[in-house]
Amino acid sequence: MDITAPLALRNDVLIIPVSKLDEQTRRSIDCGEQDFAISRPHSRSTSTVIDPAAAALVEQFRKPRTIVEAVVLFSKARGLDGSAVLEDAYRLVRRLMEQDFIRPQGEADASQEADAVKPLHARGDRVAEAEVLRLLHLVEDTELYLARDPEWGPCVLKIERSGHPRVAALFEREAQVLEHVNGTVAPRLIRAGEHGGRRFLLLEHCRGLEAEIAAAEIRSSDEASIRSRVRLVGRIARAYAALHERGVCHGDVHPRNVLVDDGRVRLIDFGMARWLASEVVLPRGGVAFFFEPEAARCALEEAPMPPPTLLGEQYSVAALLYYLLTGMHYLEFSLGRLELMRQIVDAAPVPLAERGLDCPALEATLFRALAKDPAARFPTTSEFADALERLEPPPALAAVHAAARPEWPSGRAALDRATDEILERTALDGPWFTGGLSPGPSASVNYGAAGIALIVQRLARRRQDPALLARADAWARRADSIARHDPNAFVTAGGEISPSTVGEASPLHTASGVDLVRALVSHAAGDPVGHARAVAAFVAAAGGRTAGLDLTLGDASTILGAAQLLPTASHDRELVRALRQLAASRVARLWDTLDSKPAIAASDIDNLGIAHGWAGFVYATLLWCDISRTDAPEGALRRLRELAVLAEPWGRGLTWPWALAVGTDAAYMSGWCNGTAGHVHLWTLAHRLLGDPSCLDLAIGAGWDVWDAPDGAGTLCCGLAGRAYALLSLHRATGDRGWLARARVLGERAAAHGEFEPEYPHSLYKGRLVLAALAADLDCPEEASQPFFELEPC
Repeated sequence: MDITAPLALRNDVLIIPVSKLDEQTRRSIDCGEQDFAISRPHSRSTSTVIDPAAAALVEQFRKPRTIVEAVVLFSKARGLDGSAVLEDAYRLVRRLMEQDFIRPQGEADASQEADAVKPLHARGDRVAEAEVLRLLHLVEDTELYLARDPEWGPCVLKIERSGHPRVAALFEREAQVLEHVNGTVAPRLIRAGEHGGRRFLLLEHCRGLEAEIAAAEIRSSDEASIRSRVRLVGRIARAYAALHERGVCHGDVHPRNVLVDDGRVRLIDFGMARWLASEVVLPRGGVAFFFEPEAARCALEEAPMPPPTLLGEQYSVAALLYYLLTGMHYLEFSLGRLELMRQIVDAAPVPLAERGLDCPALEATLFRALAKDPAARFPTTSEFADALERLEPPPALAAVHAAARPEWPSGRAALDRATDEILERTALDGPWFTGGLSPGPSASVNYGAAGIALIVQRLARRRQDPALLARADAWARRADSIARHDPNAFVTAGGEISPSTVGEASPLHTASGVDLVRALVSHAAGDPVGHARAVAAFVAAAGGRTAGLDLTLGDASTILGAAQLLPTASHDRELVRALRQLAASRVARLWDTLDSKPAIAASDIDNLGIAHGWAGFVYATLLWCDISRTDAPEGALRRLRELAVLAEPWGRGLTWPWALAVGTDAAYMSGWCNGTAGHVHLWTLAHRLLGDPSCLDLAIGAGWDVWDAPDGAGTLCCGLAGRAYALLSLHRATGDRGWLARARVLGERAAAHGEFEPEYPHSLYKGRLVLAALAADLDCPEEASQPFFELEPC
């Protein structure tokens, strides 16, 4: 390094006070409260911790400066002797240059544009015949995309961002290793080549959960079974053993590089792999927590890191398996790099009993593979895997584990409290009835009194409670009165919801919904006169102007409303005829419009979701055809097939972008309105109506995405409550009680810590009102139905 050359920080370097990091991260970092963390987004460089003085010195390089200039400025500001600072400054700057935080001025200038790391491809781009679908991962030198190949279907595209020789060598090595492994425990290599001067690999897509998530799901199961954990880590060890038997070291052992799908284990990301038969040895990578002592010792001595070895990787695999078994690392790691390396070299693993696992045979097996001396480990990883597979651990964990395992808050109690709260607020002497509902729309199903009447009516039917049914009737009458006399009955103060935006016929947002709920309440109360009057009023109101085609505002919404009422009207031919005429005219108009459009992927309607897109058009139509026993239009069946083709693998499940024009993660959701929860309902209905097993496969794939997605809002519209109803639908379709258990978990999480719109606690799809119905449906899942979407049992 030329000490006289101007140097500069890369443009994207972040220097963040440790005090601003979250508490868990601060506890794991070997640092003081005044220290700073230095990092680069999208970089392969490991973040590092520096003290306040070092941070101040490094900030001098925001502008190009020599080390001497930076030291002079730094020392003068603090009244220090610059010559005393220079030696330490030289070591610090050299380390930061090795980690690519600081570069010579010319290289730093050239890197400024590259520092703004943005994807080079968008949805719909074609690379080597494969169509790009979505970005999976991006670092400064490589991009990873989910793509669709005409021959292979879903696949993964890995493409370099620059022509740097080091990156090209990594791609070449990965291609060679994948060809040698030939798809046994790794993705199959489909094609390799260049596109626009950049190397690419097109790889088989491997379904599955990252090992860390799969292990956490097992650890959190009610059975608390250690056998399931040992079975999982045994399969992972066997995968690495199969790789080693082919003379390949993976070179980058960590949980995200292991995928688990229904017990099958696949290893991914072979960019750091070593083929022992090849004489080419490239730079070492990996995550420090899983380094073997041989590598850690070299790091301490500032010597070149050794290439991966079979015995060294056995240690790394054992460290990984310990982490998956317990949810914690085998050492109480410091994040100070030097101290972490010392721990790997010298510190003994934490006994499993201290991690909540009282299983001496398992500990002895793991700790042999974690021996500091390579000669003391198993001779091969295959023998390590054999030893794990021979274990017969106890069926359940020691009591200490039950105490150590983190639990969700008591979700069922939260659901019960929510039900009590709703019953209190909806009482005729309660705050909502006596104080009124504000702001508007105060009459509608989605936001107002009609939605309250619907939920109270459902609770009355479930509990066989005449008093609650009388309360539901009072709320239905209140909704009708508001609809007739209150100018805010169907209008928000800001005008976001008004006849000009939602039309005049949508049951969710207009008077037709009030009439529909009045009909349901009258039917439950055994009032045929009131029921007939309300159905007739619904038919008249639903015949008005709709706002487009969709299931919440348009023609599909009135089809859905007619389907809700048809089972209640079977005793009255005139009512049946009126409902059939209304639905038939809307179905014909809907599909006359949709049949004129090209394939979904090329259509000007690019929303695929249930609330506002193609899934909703098809769902409402199939629901009507199911309940009315009429044939589904060919157009609906054709669009169903097109939606099936547009499914994309994600984790162990499937997902659909809600908008094809949005080429980012924002195009994917797990909730009902625009996400995979809505697709669960579509495909379970399609399976029930058509009997096609592939429809149920699609529903199950969507169900896994609904379950695996992170928590968010609690609402029925786009949150946990809607996701819970999707899994209840999947339980009824499959008979698998696992889906019922998962639905209960999501429902309990919705009540315990889900977010709802505070302005509208009484809103059916946006507020807490739905929690009362969900609690009842989780207790009686065979009769469950998502309110105002699935058909209520008659």
